[in-house]
Amino acid sequence: MTPDAPRVAVVVLNWNGLAHTRACLASLARQAWQDLEVHVVDNASANGEADALAAEFGGRVRLHRAERNLGFTGGCNLALRVVLAEGRCRYVALLNNDAEAEPEWVAALVASAEADPRIGLVASRMVFHADPTRIENAGVHVLSNGDNAPRGRHAPAERFAAPAELVAACGGALLARVATLQEVGLLREDFFANFEDVDLSLRTAVAGWRIVYAPAAIVRHHLNASIVKVRDLGFDVRSVRNATWAFFVNAPAPVIALNLPWFVLCNLAILAVMPLLGRTDVARAFWRGRLQAWRERDAIRAERARLQPLRRASWLGLWWRERSYLVEYLRILLLRLRGQRTRILARA
Repeated sequence: MTPDAPRVAVVVLNWNGLAHTRACLASLARQAWQDLEVHVVDNASANGEADALAAEFGGRVRLHRAERNLGFTGGCNLALRVVLAEGRCRYVALLNNDAEAEPEWVAALVASAEADPRIGLVASRMVFHADPTRIENAGVHVLSNGDNAPRGRHAPAERFAAPAELVAACGGALLARVATLQEVGLLREDFFANFEDVDLSLRTAVAGWRIVYAPAAIVRHHLNASIVKVRDLGFDVRSVRNATWAFFVNAPAPVIALNLPWFVLCNLAILAVMPLLGRTDVARAFWRGRLQAWRERDAIRAERARLQPLRRASWLGLWWRERSYLVEYLRILLLRLRGQRTRILARA
């Protein structure tokens, strides 16, 4: 590390997840990157978890105590505002508390970001904690129907050993340039949790910043270990609403126009097919989430207008980097069929 190496802040959010948070912070203590400050936000956890973290990690982390559960977005923003106000860091990373970073994680993220001052976000190679040979995500695909999907989920990790240009990064383990956040803003707090990373990524991309994938920045993730504690119909409805906001607020008008027919078609298909497959819960969540976004259409238009001065990127470049929803949905279907066949053979 050179003498002028940039200072990096890492933000970890804890909410009733003490065991995972301990392991996460232990992995940060092993980072090769030395100029590091770790911010832990406790989202009003029960059972004295904030006190336990303070007693165990003391001066090695900066502990921020929220008075109530602010969600992922509000909790992270609590620390992000402190980092931006103090002005000591060139970069700030987000790391899920149910993830553990390899020792070179921060160094690999910084190396990617330092390659070009127009890089605003850097995505990690997130692998499954239980099976590190498989990708949990290597960034996020924005699909040609306006939805999004984890890039490479369940694929062999060695297939994602090369750097790549992305449209979106996963907020579970990303690096953001402070200058980028100062320009495009922080996480959207009304999202609470889910798809806030897509919203931030699209804001970043349309403002002309690059988003890249750093394959050497490896994180092992207990997928959904945190979300499972709050996942219900209300969570799924809000997730659909958030995804709708992220796309319609940020995507350039020509991209919306090109994607809109597939957006409508796919949603009609979900409402028609899912009940036939016994998944009325999915159809209900999509219907309520899209309806909520429709009711908020005036707010969506107002937010698009507010962000208009930031739009510098070519809409064609964003549209070209979208992934075909047909290709991605077919990949997911084949994975599920393969998984069902594996379970059947295991029982035989």
